[in-house]
Amino acid sequence: MPDPAGGPEEQVRRDIRDVRARWRTRQVLDAAVRLINSGGLHGMSMQALAKEARISVGLIYSYFGGKEDVVVAVVADLAEQIRREVDTRIAGAGDDPVERLAAGFAGYCIAMDAHRNAGLLTYRQSAELGAAARERLKEAERQTFVPLTAVVADAARAGLLADGVSPEMLVFDLTVLAQVWALKHWHFPEGYGVEDFVADQVATLVRPALTPTPPKGNRT
Repeated sequence: MPDPAGGPEEQVRRDIRDVRARWRTRQVLDAAVRLINSGGLHGMSMQALAKEARISVGLIYSYFGGKEDVVVAVVADLAEQIRREVDTRIAGAGDDPVERLAAGFAGYCIAMDAHRNAGLLTYRQSAELGAAARERLKEAERQTFVPLTAVVADAARAGLLADGVSPEMLVFDLTVLAQVWALKHWHFPEGYGVEDFVADQVATLVRPALTPTPPKGNRT
């Protein structure tokens, strides 16, 4: 007897389809990163992508309209990974704005470190995309600014920003530094890892930009 719409067996089938779709999408995105970073966007055909991902061309087209959609999906996926890591670390950092901002910056850097190849793709290939696709990339990146922007805004409302510090520029600098780590990590000595980079940048930029307690004149 058919399972009624919305019944438990039908829900299980939907869950299985969702898992398979996510798994196949992950196969395609990971394969695209490998191919594009090795041969460029123009060198990646949908046939080559299907071969690298080990699925059919038709199945890829059931998820993506073409190469530009794949690239946008890679960047959107990276943005989601960053948001998740940053949000998690901020949530676990307590109430001190200095520690919350340091934790959020660390999350951004760690996500970029874990997905360096996707980060490289963003910078290398964005110029080859059409205007609409580039705008979608920009919007995906803007979403990664949101958690740090909120933390800096909280600090500003509490009177904790050092004199002359622009909230917008502080967020911009932190996000750019995190992205630069993925591109220029080779600049640092062997053994210098993302944790060292975070600690040095927090000491150089985050702590000087925020004061741990409001100035006396701002206290009530």
